[in-house]
Amino acid sequence: MGILSSIGGWVSSAITVAKNIVKGAEYVLSTAASVVDALLQGRKIIYENDTPQSPPTETSKTNERPDIMGGENLNKSDIAELLSDIDDNRKKLSSIQNKNELEHRQIQLQIDIMELIVSASTFERFTNNINLHASNLNIHLQTIQNTAGLLDCVNRQRVAIKALMGTVNHLINVTGTDGTVRKLEGLDIDVRPDSISIYGAYKSFENTRTLLINEIESFSNSIQEQMNRIDTVRAAARNVPGQRTKVNSWLSDSVEPKLLDAKNSADKLKGELLVFPRLETNLRRELENIKQETI
Repeated sequence: MGILSSIGGWVSSAITVAKNIVKGAEYVLSTAASVVDALLQGRKIIYENDTPQSPPTETSKTNERPDIMGGENLNKSDIAELLSDIDDNRKKLSSIQNKNELEHRQIQLQIDIMELIVSASTFERFTNNINLHASNLNIHLQTIQNTAGLLDCVNRQRVAIKALMGTVNHLINVTGTDGTVRKLEGLDIDVRPDSISIYGAYKSFENTRTLLINEIESFSNSIQEQMNRIDTVRAAARNVPGQRTKVNSWLSDSVEPKLLDAKNSADKLKGELLVFPRLETNLRRELENIKQETI
């Protein structure tokens, strides 16, 4: 009975922690949803920058091209006009180059913002898995509690039945009614090997705990990747006139606080799992050696 009492004591101390883990997983889910909502606000910036390009300006045309190589139509006014056209065309070329560069930077900013938003789609998968594993952890713990309680009840009944059988058989012997009253013999009241296993339930509990920790770590790494993408978006916004303040305000006031909140909630949940009470080593070893409950 000692091993069942030890398991029962462990379960009692672990149930409260397991409930807090389920609540913590739900909070991680809510913080991740807030991050997605904050990121979706960046679509406004994308749409504002998605303006139609202005049509190309028409270049001035001259009615008659001056004959530079000829000499008859060449005069000072023609040369001055030609030099002026060259200067104007150079300015237009520079303006077009600057305009194309600005459009390129605007497009790059849009791409970086879209990548930042789309990359958050993995949050849903992480948080769903975190909630699933947290729920399964609680289920495995309840299974261990129910199994230990069931075995305790069965063992008590076995002791009572054996005592009853001994008493009845003794009375039959002392009263001399052996020929008329049949003794209680050949009754199978022992637990069959491997029919009920606490070891299997505890092993599933530990595996789920490990899966949950790994999923939380993956979620935290994903958040860090988002923070790195934010730096990329900020750098792109600095190269687009009029966008630096707007983008920085969106990231600093809305996105980053939500990301930090999500990361803190994940770190807190991981910390609770790392200090989650476990069965003592000798008790785990004893369960592994038994692998069936005939306690």
